[in-house]
Amino acid sequence: MENSSSKEIKESNNGGDLECEDAIMRDKERFGRARTGLMKQLRLQYGQEVADRALLRINKRVSQNSMKIKKHLSDAVYDG
Repeated sequence: MENSSSKEIKESNNGGDLECEDAIMRDKERFGRARTGLMKQLRLQYGQEVADRALLRINKRVSQNSMKIKKHLSDAVYDG
């Protein structure tokens, strides 16, 4: 059963996923990583689950793009 504070966070911040992602992406662009202080703030504002999911999605996207670039580079080396 959820406690009332986490329920209030979820109800008052429907759609907080995009805001979390935007804040994390801005932090990563500026500092090269998502800082602990920002993640604490996002967890307080949007809840633990929403903030952590947003961070995981962004990290997964970055990782997938990195793998695509590596594959493309290795294919180019073998082709020519």
